[in-house]
Amino acid sequence: MKKLKNIKSAITLSAIALLSFATSCRKDMNGLNQDLKQIPQPLLSIDGKEASILLPGMMTNIESPTNYIYQGQQDLGQDEYAGYTAVPSVFLGNVNNFTYSFVSDWVDYCWDTPQQNILNTWLQWKLKGFDTKYPDLYGIALICKVFGASRAADTFGPIPYSKIGTTANVPFDTVQDAYNAFFADLDQAIAALSAIEDKDPNAYKLRFQAFDNSLFKGDYAKWIRAANTLKLRLAIRISNIDAAKSKTEAESAVSNKYGVLEAADGGFFMNVSGENPIDEIVTSWGDMRLGAPVGSILGGLKDPRLAKMALPADDPALNGQVEGIRTGIPLTTGTYSNFSKLATSFGAPLKIMSVAESFFLRSEGVLRGWNMGGGSAQSFYEDGVKASFSEYGAGGVDAYLADATSTPAAYVDPKNAANNAPPLSNITVKWNDGDPMARKLERIITQKWIAIYPEGYEGWAEFRRTGYPHQYPITKNDSQGKVANGDFVKRMPYSATFTNASKAQVDAAVAKEFGGDDSPGKRLWWDIN
Repeated sequence: MKKLKNIKSAITLSAIALLSFATSCRKDMNGLNQDLKQIPQPLLSIDGKEASILLPGMMTNIESPTNYIYQGQQDLGQDEYAGYTAVPSVFLGNVNNFTYSFVSDWVDYCWDTPQQNILNTWLQWKLKGFDTKYPDLYGIALICKVFGASRAADTFGPIPYSKIGTTANVPFDTVQDAYNAFFADLDQAIAALSAIEDKDPNAYKLRFQAFDNSLFKGDYAKWIRAANTLKLRLAIRISNIDAAKSKTEAESAVSNKYGVLEAADGGFFMNVSGENPIDEIVTSWGDMRLGAPVGSILGGLKDPRLAKMALPADDPALNGQVEGIRTGIPLTTGTYSNFSKLATSFGAPLKIMSVAESFFLRSEGVLRGWNMGGGSAQSFYEDGVKASFSEYGAGGVDAYLADATSTPAAYVDPKNAANNAPPLSNITVKWNDGDPMARKLERIITQKWIAIYPEGYEGWAEFRRTGYPHQYPITKNDSQGKVANGDFVKRMPYSATFTNASKAQVDAAVAKEFGGDDSPGKRLWWDIN
């Protein structure tokens, strides 16, 4: 792939515990070294600037705004596994992540990015004592830490997390242990930020606002609600494997004084400096097109948001209709390049978490019999759809919610009939309290999947957890039997970044969690669907 550059971590898992503030900063941390050299230390201490200056790099690398890093971190796997995007180009002879033959250099980004720019930076906080000196700012750092690390754990499985900084050769947490640590870190962050917010709702303006790259503009109350929503997300994730823990954490998130994200907060979006990476990958590189499930599901449901998400195909044979590409099919150069592009804009912020997700999470919580703070499964479901329509500036939400007949459409590939497929489901939009739980859950997850678009990490995780919305299986399977024909990838195998740093720890983690088989067909701890 000529556009994808290759970056490698110069810091091993062994060295992670030996990092010092002066030696671990890198060029990919927003010029951190240069700033620290130019600003005298006494000035850095004023209003916590010595700590807050570390936060932008952590925030922006939850989902990197750098084009080639974003492509490796997200689009060369998760976005396609979620069904949101597809590549029209032949990369590496069409034997790659999309056909379940994993390219280690691509997969590296999924760990390099959070490890180098989030976990290593968090360790700097600890080594400098900023966690106790600036507890509110440390709360922001912890939220970023959990956002970044949870995405990595949901991609690979066990990762080094809770023991970073305690030993020279960092053991991996099991997925279960990592999740327990995520909840603990979020609780600490929420408590620290709440203590400051309770005393002075304007405290963020002096200490954090100038460093916040998100659309929250530093507002601690919104960050607390984002943390609670992330806690609710992770609680729902483990609902099939640990129902008691899931319920406890979910109800704790919703009952917190500050609650979860509401419509007035907007979603958790990160500003970009310059061109949005999706826009560049789509328009300049031509490496990303719409995924077939988006066109089929939203097209069949007559969803007004489809026109906001994707452009009509440029191919004259498609008569101006929106047309996506199936993932994992035999490709020939140029055949699908004129299929639908994602609707993007130059400086659009990156979506980390849609506000609509908080409503769908609560809807599922009510469905499971949990206390979600009032409201029914139906009311939260409908509020989630409304929030998503508002995000996209789409009209006609009331008619859409009342539609009890439209269903996803079949997929027709005008270039190769072998890729044609029947509708993925017969799910409808209108809520029906008389439906069985499984159908209600499918309805919730289908709409959540639409609202999350194009954030593939979460879309792929929820597909693995629930099986919804149904996806088209790949037809070109190069996994050498590691993923059964007709089945779907369950995780990414560990890349060279992991094995070069500490093969012994990788082997130990694989033996404990996956029976010694580092296979993309192995399910994660929470994936028992």
